Amino acid sequence: MHFCCNIGCNIVDPEVDDIPGYTRDVYLRRIADYRDYGFRHLEFSHLLALSPEDAAAIRESCRRAGIVPWSVHSEHLNEGGSQEDYFRTQEHCAKIADALDARVMVCHLPNLEPRFDFPRAVEILSRLADITAKYRVRLAIENCSFHGDIDFIIRVIDELNRPDVGFNLDTGHAFCGETNDLADVIHRIGSRLITTHLHDNYGKNDDHQPPGLGGIDWFSVLDALREVGYDGPLMMEMTGNGVKSKRTIPQFRGMALDRELVWGRACLEDVWKKTHSRKKEKTCAGEIFH
Repeated sequence: MHFCCNIGCNIVDPEVDDIPGYTRDVYLRRIADYRDYGFRHLEFSHLLALSPEDAAAIRESCRRAGIVPWSVHSEHLNEGGSQEDYFRTQEHCAKIADALDARVMVCHLPNLEPRFDFPRAVEILSRLADITAKYRVRLAIENCSFHGDIDFIIRVIDELNRPDVGFNLDTGHAFCGETNDLADVIHRIGSRLITTHLHDNYGKNDDHQPPGLGGIDWFSVLDALREVGYDGPLMMEMTGNGVKSKRTIPQFRGMALDRELVWGRACLEDVWKKTHSRKKEKTCAGEIFH
């Protein structure tokens, strides 16, 4: 399968750090910035202040900019919350995804105790998948920084056994929560992989730094993505000031968001080109010896 170096990112506004602040006007204003930095796929992470009409206007702005609305990030089911309220919120998110023409919705496992309650997770995520399916949206379950998340999500996906449900690999969460061998993680996920949240850290804290500004081996990550046949965009996930203020390295806490976008995209593009060239050299050598 052809591995395409399409790099995308979630939209973040450096002046907004709460979910209700992400309005139609904020998204419309930021689309041009992401276009100018070379992104061709976008994720919309905060949807509660949007109506389907707002989303349609954002979709048309993306179309004019040559950008694909690739994914949305839905809200969480937290301890003490009502499941019925959660599903109503998730249906709103799926409606917004459909109006955007985004065909992937990212969700987390339920943030409930005990975390790894398999029957409960299957029941909740099965119902959520029924909601996203109504809107022709695939559901991508994201790993967090809990040890055991990755294999548990794989079990849930396999139990659901639906072509419209798969995995969202969050590299930063995996690296600071479970393992530094992300290539092994990617091979374990395999064809279940629907989309990504690519960001970096130093293995101790979920710093949400751009790729290349941390300890992750991006050469092995991109090689592994190619090897499992992932052909979606390389979606980065940057963050607002609330998370940035807690980063491991104090000097990175005030790093300008636009600088992070340029850094991360340049890193992924450079690594992809080098790994692609290396693969071509190996292929040519193999042809010579055979």
